[in-house]
This record gives sequence, structure tokens and C-alpha cells, in this order.
Amino acid sequence: TYRSHVIFSDDSGKTWKLGGVLGEKTNECQAVELSEGTVMINMRSYHGKNRRAVATSKDGGETWSEVRLDEALIEPVCQASLIRMDRKGDPKVVLLFSNPAGTKREKLTIRASTDEGSSWPHAHDLRAGPAAYSSLVVLPDGGIGCLYERGEKSPYEKITFARFSYDWLTGK
Repeated sequence: TYRSHVIFSDDSGKTWKLGGVLGEKTNECQAVELSEGTVMINMRSYHGKNRRAVATSKDGGETWSEVRLDEALIEPVCQASLIRMDRKGDPKVVLLFSNPAGTKREKLTIRASTDEGSSWPHAHDLRAGPAAYSSLVVLPDGGIGCLYERGEKSPYEKITFARFSYDWLTGK
């Protein structure tokens, strides 16, 4: 049985505790802190629906809400990346998400949410062809980076780093 879980520290990494264990059929998760201290976890899902699984915690990861499938986040059952981006002068929490957005490992898509993951109105394809695992980062200059697997015939031929702006992603 696959289950996502968290391990957390309340003392800057001196000690660690096992947090809440989430519902079955999830793994390869990533967590972000939302406003008001809520933590959202986004998980690879084996529920047979080609959607990412999501849950939230109001106590720092000790307990979690029921797992739900996010209808906007289509996936081929693959790892994905979720990070928080704090933009200078913008009070909104921005979430960035990347994954192959379909039922096959292709069409690596970057998404942005300004309503804490309730919707993902901004989406831009980074690569149309074969692609798989990805990892997002906010760069020191405010740009966004994505390290991802890609290829011509299979998604596992190369690892590529792409750099882009928030404006590229949102079209602003």
C-alpha cells in the first residue's frame, strides 16, 4: 500500500517527528505552507482517475484532511513539483506547479495559482513532447527555474533546466 506522510521539525532541524500519514494510493508528495499557516500536500495518485491528490493540515502536518482529487491537475501517475512563490510587493500567496499534464508522460506544463490552489488559471506548456519528473525553484532574481526529464522518443533521454519569468507564465 502506498501512503504519503510527512516528517517535520519544530526546532530548526535538531529533532524530527513523524507527522500524519495520508490516505492509501498516494506517494511522491510535496508540501507548501499557505497563508494562515495551513499546509497543503500534493501527491502522486494511484486512484485510477489521472488526477493529483491533495490534502491540508491546520496543525503543521500532524493531522491531515481527507485526501481529495484535484480535477484541474491531470496527471499520468507521475511525480510533480509544487512550491510557494512570494512576490515582492504582492500580498497574495502564489503557488507554482509542474507536471506532465495529461494521461501520458508528455506535455510538461507549469501552472500558477493565486487562490492557494483552489484553481489554476495560469498554465503554460514548457515542453509538448515526452517529459516526466520535474522540480521547480524560485531563483534569487525572482525568476523561476524548472529541472525536468525530457526526450524525443522517451521522457528519459535528457535532463534539462529551463528558466522563465512569472510574466511568461501568467501572460502579464
